[in-house]
Amino acid sequence: MRVFMTGIAHITGDPRPITTIEPISAEPGLVDALHEVGLATYRHARDSPINMAAACIAGTLEQSRMPASGIDILMLASSTIGFGQIENTELLQLSERFGLARATPIGVSAAECANFGTALHLARTLVASGEARTVLLVTSDACTTPEQRLLRQVNSVVSDGAASCLVTTEPARIEILTTATATNQLIRAATNPDAIAALTRRTLLGLIDDVLLRTNVDRDEIRQVITNNINTEALRFMTLSAGLDHNLCYADNVADFAHVHSADNLINLQTYLEDGAAPDQIVLTISHAFGTWALAPLLIR
Repeated sequence: MRVFMTGIAHITGDPRPITTIEPISAEPGLVDALHEVGLATYRHARDSPINMAAACIAGTLEQSRMPASGIDILMLASSTIGFGQIENTELLQLSERFGLARATPIGVSAAECANFGTALHLARTLVASGEARTVLLVTSDACTTPEQRLLRQVNSVVSDGAASCLVTTEPARIEILTTATATNQLIRAATNPDAIAALTRRTLLGLIDDVLLRTNVDRDEIRQVITNNINTEALRFMTLSAGLDHNLCYADNVADFAHVHSADNLINLQTYLEDGAAPDQIVLTISHAFGTWALAPLLIR
């Protein structure tokens, strides 16, 4: 069964210079290093992750004109919204607010910055198998301390934000050709940068080979690669590790947004389309965390 994506919406916090983050401003050398890899501004939210999720859901439903009764599953991908707690009613409140009382709630949280890609893989699988016709997918996260914003190991800065979309059988401009995930937790134990790079290349290369084989797509048919906004060098490395030209990586949002947890893929995809993406092209999205990757080749009509 063919599966499509529609109704992309996103929201982020207010733009602020990365030099206003205390752990960063305290180290002039670190400021220079972050600027050198394209980072300048991050997003600081006043709203809670659940309120940002609600704003995105409203935008997705308005764009798609999908009635609440047509949504089978509400999937929330987040590392900062707690799941599995008896007193936690946030997901229930979202369902009630938008009339999604009959939509099965599912939470995805263990994949960290790859939560979106993991959730997209699950959503597409459910729709392709006929278990659901339409999944409302939303990812939302926010930092609670300045220290959480600095990812020192990878030279990145974390922003607050949310994004959402529908994964559906209803034909739309974006077709999800397939999805795939892979993990290699040996990366978490590795301390040598060369070993980390080698493990990343080996795992990602095998994953994309599998995806291209399943979709009968050649590497030279891919026109754009959309990843998380870690930094410009990381984007190029990720694209090269997939066996693709580093010039294909979409880096337009790194300076303005920084790394918006797992919402980067949808934010970048939306701005790429709004900037006038040509029709009939294949875009590869890579949602990734430390040791986890989720891929989705998309056909843009």
